[in-house]
Amino acid sequence: MRLYKLPDTVLSIKGNASGFLNGIASNVLDAPLNAFLNQHGRIIATFRQHKISDDEFLISVPAIVVDNLLKHLERYAKLSHVSIVSGAQSACINLDTLQTEWVSSHQANSITDEQFTFFRLNHKIPLMGVDYQADEFILNVHEYDYVSYTKGCFLGQEPVAKVHNRAQPSRQLIVQFEDRCSPEEAAKMTSKVPDPETGRLKGFIFSPLPHRK
Repeated sequence: MRLYKLPDTVLSIKGNASGFLNGIASNVLDAPLNAFLNQHGRIIATFRQHKISDDEFLISVPAIVVDNLLKHLERYAKLSHVSIVSGAQSACINLDTLQTEWVSSHQANSITDEQFTFFRLNHKIPLMGVDYQADEFILNVHEYDYVSYTKGCFLGQEPVAKVHNRAQPSRQLIVQFEDRCSPEEAAKMTSKVPDPETGRLKGFIFSPLPHRK
């Protein structure tokens, strides 16, 4: 099994974990990805999730947002009677299946950081803190990976549903070759690496979407 360890912090949510996540997070609990949003539908943190039981979930969160996330979740956690503590596991991407593997120990990564960046570009896997940041509107970042429109209420649901049903996001995170970008897009490109076969640089950019008629 070929694994690459993500630069994340794993948190364990214990207690009424299912009820807590279902009430506040934007996606269903059997989805691989989920998000915590503010009341405006903007990202506090996107995360990978793993159900151990109804009373315990593991979530893999970008390390740079952990402190702000815990502050954001504090009062909701108290109301739901859950505890959020550091987990002993690491979250890895299985390079063969694209699934998240939760491991208690980890050997050396199977590929280099640059190879993993190229792998992410080929499979359209952006990373929070690298390709998009906190406070980005969730629908600008692969909306169907992070949002369910059938699960019921969640924090930030109203603005998300309004944009989804009545308009569309103003921009979308996509993979693009640098030579097909405007100078402004090229300057803001992230995860930029050369294609091993062609030598052309590519990376993630936020591309404006045409207005829906």
